Amino acid sequence: RGQALIDAGLGAYRLSMDGASREGYAHVRGVDAFDKIWRNIRAFTALQRAQNVNKPAVSLWFTAMRENLHELPRLIDLASYAGIKEVHMQRLVYFEEGLAVSQQSLFRRATKEELDFVRNCERLCQERGITSSAAGTTTPTDSLTRDFGERPWSGCRRPYTLTYITSSGNVLSCCFAPFGHKSAREYKEERVLGNIFEESISDIWQGERYQAFRQAFESHHPARHCSQCGLNWSY
Repeated sequence: RGQALIDAGLGAYRLSMDGASREGYAHVRGVDAFDKIWRNIRAFTALQRAQNVNKPAVSLWFTAMRENLHELPRLIDLASYAGIKEVHMQRLVYFEEGLAVSQQSLFRRATKEELDFVRNCERLCQERGITSSAAGTTTPTDSLTRDFGERPWSGCRRPYTLTYITSSGNVLSCCFAPFGHKSAREYKEERVLGNIFEESISDIWQGERYQAFRQAFESHHPARHCSQCGLNWSY
Protein backbone atom coordinates (compact mmCIF):
# COMPACT_ATOMS: atom_id res chain seq x y z
CA ARG A 1 0.00 0.00 0.00
CA GLY A 2 2.87 2.36 0.72
CA GLN A 3 4.21 1.80 -2.77
CA ALA A 4 0.76 2.50 -4.19
CA LEU A 5 0.73 5.90 -2.44
CA ILE A 6 4.08 6.76 -3.98
CA ASP A 7 3.10 5.52 -7.43
CA ALA A 8 -0.18 7.47 -7.33
CA GLY A 9 1.74 10.76 -7.13
CA LEU A 10 0.07 11.82 -3.88
CA GLY A 11 1.43 15.21 -2.82
CA ALA A 12 0.86 15.16 0.94
CA TYR A 13 0.15 12.49 3.53
CA ARG A 14 -1.15 14.04 6.76
CA LEU A 15 -1.30 11.75 9.77
CA SER A 16 -3.47 12.62 12.77
CA MET A 17 -1.30 11.86 15.77
CA ASP A 18 -2.78 13.22 18.99
CA GLY A 19 -0.45 11.42 21.35
CA ALA A 20 3.18 10.37 21.55
CA SER A 21 2.69 7.27 23.67
CA ARG A 22 0.51 4.19 23.49
CA GLU A 23 -1.49 5.31 26.51
CA GLY A 24 -1.83 8.94 25.40
CA TYR A 25 -2.95 8.04 21.90
CA ALA A 26 -5.49 5.50 23.16
CA HIS A 27 -6.89 8.02 25.64
CA VAL A 28 -7.53 10.67 22.99
CA ARG A 29 -8.41 8.47 20.01
CA GLY A 30 -10.14 5.65 21.87
CA VAL A 31 -8.22 2.87 20.11
CA ASP A 32 -5.02 1.03 21.04
CA ALA A 33 -3.30 1.47 17.67
CA PHE A 34 -0.23 3.57 18.46
CA ASP A 35 2.39 0.85 18.01
CA LYS A 36 0.84 -0.41 14.76
CA ILE A 37 0.61 3.11 13.33
CA TRP A 38 4.25 3.84 14.07
CA ARG A 39 5.41 0.55 12.58
CA ASN A 40 3.62 1.56 9.40
CA ILE A 41 4.96 5.13 9.48
CA ARG A 42 8.56 3.99 9.89
CA ALA A 43 8.15 1.38 7.15
CA PHE A 44 6.73 3.98 4.78
CA THR A 45 9.39 6.62 5.39
CA ALA A 46 12.08 3.93 5.04
CA LEU A 47 10.53 2.97 1.68
CA GLN A 48 10.71 6.60 0.58
CA ARG A 49 14.36 6.89 1.60
CA ALA A 50 15.25 3.67 -0.21
CA GLN A 51 13.74 5.08 -3.41
CA ASN A 52 15.02 8.63 -2.83
CA VAL A 53 11.53 10.11 -3.14
CA ASN A 54 10.01 12.87 -1.02
CA LYS A 55 6.39 12.61 -2.18
CA PRO A 56 4.01 12.31 -0.57
CA ALA A 57 5.34 14.73 2.02
CA VAL A 58 4.54 13.11 5.37
CA SER A 59 3.44 15.36 8.23
CA LEU A 60 2.08 14.77 11.73
CA TRP A 61 -1.05 16.67 12.80
CA PHE A 62 -1.38 17.07 16.55
CA THR A 63 -4.67 18.33 18.02
CA ALA A 64 -3.43 20.34 21.00
CA MET A 65 -5.39 20.10 24.24
CA ARG A 66 -4.57 20.57 27.89
CA GLU A 67 -4.93 16.79 28.18
CA ASN A 68 -2.15 15.95 25.73
CA LEU A 69 0.07 19.03 25.31
CA HIS A 70 2.80 17.47 27.47
CA GLU A 71 3.32 14.79 24.78
CA LEU A 72 4.23 17.23 22.00
CA PRO A 73 8.03 17.20 22.61
CA ARG A 74 8.13 13.41 22.37
CA LEU A 75 6.06 13.57 19.17
CA ILE A 76 8.68 15.91 17.70
CA ASP A 77 11.34 13.36 18.68
CA LEU A 78 9.38 10.58 16.96
CA ALA A 79 9.03 12.71 13.84
CA SER A 80 12.77 13.37 13.82
CA TYR A 81 13.66 9.68 14.17
CA ALA A 82 11.30 8.80 11.29
CA GLY A 83 12.60 11.56 9.03
CA ILE A 84 9.31 13.48 9.05
CA LYS A 85 9.85 17.15 8.26
CA GLU A 86 6.65 18.81 9.52
CA VAL A 87 4.67 18.74 12.77
CA HIS A 88 1.43 20.71 12.57
CA MET A 89 -0.31 21.82 15.76
CA GLN A 90 -4.01 21.63 15.02
CA ARG A 91 -6.69 23.61 16.82
CA LEU A 92 -9.31 21.82 18.94
CA VAL A 93 -12.78 22.16 17.43
CA TYR A 94 -15.21 21.34 20.20
CA PHE A 95 -18.93 20.78 20.61
CA GLU A 96 -18.92 19.88 24.33
CA GLU A 97 -18.76 16.11 23.81
CA GLY A 98 -16.12 13.69 25.11
CA LEU A 99 -12.70 15.35 25.31
CA ALA A 100 -13.80 17.97 22.76
CA VAL A 101 -14.93 20.50 25.37
CA SER A 102 -14.09 24.15 25.93
CA GLN A 103 -12.10 23.36 29.09
CA GLN A 104 -9.59 21.44 26.95
CA SER A 105 -9.12 24.28 24.45
CA LEU A 106 -5.92 26.34 24.46
CA PHE A 107 -7.11 28.99 22.01
CA ARG A 108 -7.03 32.33 23.87
CA ARG A 109 -7.15 30.32 27.11
CA ALA A 110 -3.54 29.14 27.33
CA THR A 111 -1.62 30.06 30.47
CA LYS A 112 1.82 31.68 30.33
CA GLU A 113 3.35 28.32 31.21
CA GLU A 114 1.49 26.60 28.38
CA LEU A 115 2.54 29.26 25.87
CA ASP A 116 6.16 29.00 27.01
CA PHE A 117 5.90 25.23 26.59
CA VAL A 118 4.66 25.63 23.00
CA ARG A 119 7.47 28.09 22.24
CA ASN A 120 9.98 25.56 23.51
CA CYS A 121 8.43 22.98 21.18
CA GLU A 122 8.86 25.39 18.27
CA ARG A 123 12.54 25.76 19.17
CA LEU A 124 12.89 21.98 19.41
CA CYS A 125 11.46 21.65 15.90
CA GLN A 126 13.92 24.23 14.62
CA GLU A 127 16.82 22.35 16.20
CA ARG A 128 15.68 19.12 14.52
CA GLY A 129 15.14 20.70 11.11
CA ILE A 130 11.38 20.22 11.33
CA THR A 131 8.82 22.75 10.16
CA SER A 132 6.52 23.77 13.02
CA SER A 133 3.18 24.92 11.61
CA ALA A 134 -0.31 25.62 12.90
CA ALA A 135 -3.86 26.51 11.95
CA GLY A 136 -4.22 29.74 10.03
CA THR A 137 -0.79 29.45 8.33
CA THR A 138 0.92 30.87 11.39
CA THR A 139 3.14 29.66 14.22
CA PRO A 140 1.76 27.38 16.94
CA THR A 141 2.13 30.11 19.58
CA ASP A 142 0.42 32.76 17.44
CA SER A 143 -2.40 30.35 16.61
CA LEU A 144 -3.28 30.21 20.32
CA THR A 145 -3.24 33.96 20.94
CA ARG A 146 -4.68 35.61 17.81
CA ASP A 147 -7.55 38.08 18.20
CA PHE A 148 -9.71 38.06 15.08
CA GLY A 149 -11.75 41.10 16.13
CA GLU A 150 -15.32 41.83 15.05
CA ARG A 151 -16.87 39.17 12.84
CA PRO A 152 -13.99 36.85 13.73
CA TRP A 153 -14.85 34.25 11.09
CA SER A 154 -14.52 36.78 8.25
CA GLY A 155 -10.79 36.24 7.69
CA CYS A 156 -11.34 32.64 6.62
CA ARG A 157 -10.92 32.14 2.86
CA ARG A 158 -12.30 28.62 2.58
CA PRO A 159 -15.66 29.73 1.09
CA TYR A 160 -13.70 31.05 -1.90
CA THR A 161 -10.72 28.72 -2.20
CA LEU A 162 -11.68 25.12 -1.40
CA THR A 163 -14.47 22.67 -0.77
CA TYR A 164 -14.95 19.45 1.19
CA ILE A 165 -16.54 16.36 -0.35
CA THR A 166 -17.74 13.38 1.69
CA SER A 167 -17.64 9.75 0.57
CA SER A 168 -21.36 9.99 -0.22
CA GLY A 169 -20.72 12.89 -2.59
CA ASN A 170 -22.05 15.67 -0.38
CA VAL A 171 -20.27 18.97 -0.95
CA LEU A 172 -19.63 21.01 2.21
CA SER A 173 -17.88 24.31 2.79
CA CYS A 174 -15.00 22.90 4.85
CA CYS A 175 -13.93 20.09 7.17
CA PHE A 176 -15.73 21.71 10.14
CA ALA A 177 -19.14 21.55 8.46
CA PRO A 178 -19.88 17.85 9.15
CA PHE A 179 -19.81 18.42 12.90
CA GLY A 180 -21.94 20.11 15.54
CA HIS A 181 -25.27 20.18 13.71
CA LYS A 182 -28.30 19.65 15.92
CA SER A 183 -30.40 17.67 13.45
CA ALA A 184 -30.27 15.84 10.14
CA ARG A 185 -32.46 18.60 8.75
CA GLU A 186 -29.96 21.30 9.73
CA TYR A 187 -27.13 19.28 8.18
CA LYS A 188 -28.99 18.81 4.90
CA GLU A 189 -30.44 22.32 4.61
CA GLU A 190 -27.55 24.42 5.95
CA ARG A 191 -24.39 22.35 5.56
CA VAL A 192 -24.86 20.40 2.28
CA LEU A 193 -24.32 22.65 -0.74
CA GLY A 194 -24.77 19.98 -3.39
CA ASN A 195 -23.83 16.44 -4.35
CA ILE A 196 -21.28 15.54 -7.02
CA PHE A 197 -23.26 12.43 -8.00
CA GLU A 198 -26.14 14.69 -8.98
CA GLU A 199 -24.39 17.82 -10.33
CA SER A 200 -20.96 18.81 -11.58
CA ILE A 201 -18.60 20.39 -9.07
CA SER A 202 -18.52 23.52 -11.25
CA ASP A 203 -22.31 23.87 -11.13
CA ILE A 204 -22.32 23.37 -7.36
CA TRP A 205 -19.45 25.84 -6.79
CA GLN A 206 -21.27 28.54 -8.74
CA GLY A 207 -24.78 27.47 -7.77
CA GLU A 208 -27.46 29.19 -5.72
CA ARG A 209 -26.79 27.33 -2.47
CA TYR A 210 -23.08 28.11 -2.48
CA GLN A 211 -23.76 31.74 -3.38
CA ALA A 212 -26.29 32.03 -0.54
CA PHE A 213 -23.76 30.47 1.84
CA ARG A 214 -21.13 33.04 0.82
CA GLN A 215 -23.57 35.94 1.16
CA ALA A 216 -24.42 34.81 4.70
CA PHE A 217 -20.70 34.45 5.40
CA GLU A 218 -20.16 38.11 4.46
CA SER A 219 -23.00 39.24 6.73
CA HIS A 220 -23.32 39.31 10.52
CA HIS A 221 -25.27 36.04 10.41
CA PRO A 222 -23.14 33.30 8.86
CA ALA A 223 -23.90 29.59 8.94
CA ARG A 224 -23.69 28.31 12.51
CA HIS A 225 -20.54 26.27 11.90
CA CYS A 226 -18.81 29.43 10.60
CA SER A 227 -19.84 31.66 13.49
CA GLN A 228 -17.54 29.88 15.97
CA CYS A 229 -14.38 30.11 13.83
CA GLY A 230 -11.96 32.73 15.12
CA LEU A 231 -14.07 32.97 18.27
CA ASN A 232 -13.81 29.53 19.88
CA TRP A 233 -10.91 28.26 17.79
CA SER A 234 -8.47 29.50 15.19
CA TYR A 235 -9.32 28.85 11.56
